[in-house]
Amino acid sequence: MNTALLAFALLLALVVGLALGWLAGAARARASLQERLVRAETTARLLQDRSETLEADAQVAGELTAAVGPLSADLRTLSQHVSGQDRQQAARLAGLDEQLRQLALQNERLRISAAELHSALSATSARGDWGEVQLRRIVELAGMLEHVDFDVQVSVRTDAGAGRPDMVVRLPGEASIVIDAKAPLSGLDPERSGEGAQARAVRRHVSALSKKAYWQSFSPAPRFVVCFLPSDGLLAAAGQEDPALIDDALTAGVILASPSTLLGLLKTVALNWQQVDLSRSAHRILDLGRELHARVSTLTEHLVRMGTSLDRTVEDYNRLIGSFESRFLPTARKLSATGVAEADLPEPQELPSRSRGLTAAEFAAEAQEVMGS
Repeated sequence: MNTALLAFALLLALVVGLALGWLAGAARARASLQERLVRAETTARLLQDRSETLEADAQVAGELTAAVGPLSADLRTLSQHVSGQDRQQAARLAGLDEQLRQLALQNERLRISAAELHSALSATSARGDWGEVQLRRIVELAGMLEHVDFDVQVSVRTDAGAGRPDMVVRLPGEASIVIDAKAPLSGLDPERSGEGAQARAVRRHVSALSKKAYWQSFSPAPRFVVCFLPSDGLLAAAGQEDPALIDDALTAGVILASPSTLLGLLKTVALNWQQVDLSRSAHRILDLGRELHARVSTLTEHLVRMGTSLDRTVEDYNRLIGSFESRFLPTARKLSATGVAEADLPEPQELPSRSRGLTAAEFAAEAQEVMGS
């Protein structure tokens, strides 16, 4: 009995233990399943959020693609344009290199030509010829050949002795301007001549021309002589070395002139000559007008006299016709009636009109005077 109870108790305990174990396992399985459900729900929410985020990102990406598409085309166009500009720039640089090379060659030729010119102009006679040639060219440009005497025509004597200026410009009113050409080149090389050599060379020419006093031999003439330097650079170089040079030369009665300033002076003189020519033409036209008016007046008198004479001739003719018809013709008809002549005599007709006189107001008074005389 006790053994049966014990066995039953053990069996009951075993069943209870199994039941408790199963309940505990079921509880743990339920807890695990619930935890998995929670994790699945969380994962689902996360996946949904990620999906929404991806959809938003995809929409933004689409919008960005739509916006960036034209920009990409513009960038490609800009890239092509920049590439074309680079090629053009490279071509221009290549052309510039060629131009620089040509410029270097031209500078070298110019240097050689300048050296040859400097050597050629080292002689005083050559410099003088250069100055005279420049003078002639400027006179031609100014249109003053008609009013200029060159050195081949002019030779004068002054207090300083005999002299022959390179040019004498005649002004209206029998006045004259004397021009002498000088080409001081020795001072252009400061290494050989020293600083200020160009200004000193020009000053020597100014002093020599001032002593010659050419204006004394040409009367009337302004009390100065023009010292012509055949290059603007010569005068500019001298003026830079000695700023007081031009004022001192004016004080000495010498005007320093370069080609540009001399051309302006001669153009002014040419304009004055044009005004003189216009004045002479105006006076000539006035004289011709007066002469023509006098001749028109004489012609008018002749026309009026001729018209008056024609009118008198018509009156005389008509009187002759009247006398012919009243005196001569009746007797002549009686003679025809006797059978001496078979044809009838023609009957002359009077002239019905008079000559047309001058009716213009300008000739009315003259016509009255002629008719009254």
